Amino acid sequence: MYQSILKSVNEDIQFNVVTAPFPVFYVFESRVASAQALDFASLVSIALALIPCVIISFIIKEREQQLKHMQMISGVSLPAYWMSNMISDVVKTYIPIFIILILQYVFSSAYEGVWLLLLCYPIAIVPFTYVTSFFFTSDTVAQIITLFVHFLVGGILPIVIFVLQNIPNTANLGDSMRWWFTFIPTFCVGEGIIFSSTYKLLNISRIGLQFAGYDVHTVNTDVMALTNLGGNYVIMIATAIVFTALLVVIEADIFQ
Repeated sequence: MYQSILKSVNEDIQFNVVTAPFPVFYVFESRVASAQALDFASLVSIALALIPCVIISFIIKEREQQLKHMQMISGVSLPAYWMSNMISDVVKTYIPIFIILILQYVFSSAYEGVWLLLLCYPIAIVPFTYVTSFFFTSDTVAQIITLFVHFLVGGILPIVIFVLQNIPNTANLGDSMRWWFTFIPTFCVGEGIIFSSTYKLLNISRIGLQFAGYDVHTVNTDVMALTNLGGNYVIMIATAIVFTALLVVIEADIFQ
């Protein structure tokens, strides 16, 4: 418009306007990344919740239809039965895990340390699901409850804990609660995704709260530390060992 007005006076006048907006503040960028991570964690939790849902269905169906018993009387040993199932389920579980890892890098959602959580997930969730299968007698009920629990624990609970960690009066409670459910592998992955994408922003918030006089702890910015994702790795490996041992104990009477 201005150029048209000036040309009405002198046709030789011409100018170009260049706008250079200020860069986006780091805090705003972190908030956007945190919001995206919450969405990503929710979507991944749905995918991960389907994995134990499928595993538990086959295990209980074999028990309901006496297929396990038929294999036992046909000469299959109990260790061979569980080892073959475990190897098969772990290998099949890595298929969606590798797809998630590929999509992470394709869509630039590769959060620090999360790839190792995903790789630890199959070896932890398979024995965990085998042990929890003994709580059910119907595969339909088992599928529904397993899907609901894993989505709740892996997708909703980490968000609740994240909110508690950002409220001054409940920050320390949130820090404590993040360890209460780590024996469930799906929670370790969901909580790890949210923590990996928000720990810098959370630390900045904690420093501000300390200056404001609140009794809160700062966040260790080393993602691989034992107080952060390093602890999740250790707990997931321990979960695989402990629940495998529990499976042996449960079936010990047949071993004898």
